[in-house]
Amino acid sequence: MGTSITAESYGGEPTLTLRAGDYEAIVLPGIGGHLVALRDVRRGFAFLREPLASGMGVTRYREHPIPYGVPLLFPPNRIADGTFTMGGETYRFPINEPSLGNHLHGFFATSAWEVVSAGTDGVRAETVLRVRLRDGDEVYRIFPHRLTLELGYALGEGGLELTVSARNDSDRPMPFLLGFHTALRIPFSPESSAEDCALYVNLGEQWELSERKLPSGRKLARDPMADAIARGEGNPYAHPIDALFSAAPLGGPNECRVRDRRLGVELVYRTDQKFRTWMLWNDDAQSGFLCPEPMTCLVNAPNLDLPWDVSGMLALAPGESWSATSRFFVEPGGAK
Repeated sequence: MGTSITAESYGGEPTLTLRAGDYEAIVLPGIGGHLVALRDVRRGFAFLREPLASGMGVTRYREHPIPYGVPLLFPPNRIADGTFTMGGETYRFPINEPSLGNHLHGFFATSAWEVVSAGTDGVRAETVLRVRLRDGDEVYRIFPHRLTLELGYALGEGGLELTVSARNDSDRPMPFLLGFHTALRIPFSPESSAEDCALYVNLGEQWELSERKLPSGRKLARDPMADAIARGEGNPYAHPIDALFSAAPLGGPNECRVRDRRLGVELVYRTDQKFRTWMLWNDDAQSGFLCPEPMTCLVNAPNLDLPWDVSGMLALAPGESWSATSRFFVEPGGAK
């Protein structure tokens, strides 16, 4: 197929479409800089839950982008009552989950991102997108820090590399909480069924969630579904799941694997070890997708009575930068 990056359209929304080897990736700069599709064109694999394939038009998707593709979340998941205090400053975010009284999923999932660069070196197709938070911006009123975020996508014959970077451009420490709401389509092959697939995630300890879906600070014994996933034998739809886990003690890869036993191939989603937490969510367990969500911190981390090295809470000093890289690729996996 060769290597290319072209300006195209996804349901009328301008895209950058990257192609390399058998892979195709579609990025939407105007909607959160999202990776909305990742495909193996030769074999007909679609690895992400795509809005158009799910029957959702782009207008509706723009309003509800979270359970599709790979949106960046800053901050990720929930903040109780939309508020927390750090460094003597109190932050108050809008309550956009009124039924539970929480702020949910942060600020940038629907923002328009600037295309900083786009091109190919003949081996990889690459693009870098950027969003800046500055004085006078609407979000700056509730998160008063100058901030630069960048998303880099590089597609080659070996798969997709996704790099996220952040820089605190303000003159005081900035709370830093980040994650990805990665929506995997399982099965990813139209020739397979969910029963053909086995799921692995390096799950560690499970955290108890309250009725408001906030951590209580207590840990639980993993349920049988989570235990099976930690062994690499998980049924992604054994039951509805909305659960929070620490990543297993790091030393091995921090990753999710979806093994198609019928075809003998695996999708590998290998995340940076800076993502210390996994959220697993499959909605009603009947919609054909599961979200393994890597996050730098626990849900509601700023409000937890836990040491920062446990909660994952971070603060970037003035001028400090942070980055992490994740990869999606396919490799041979065990057949039935």
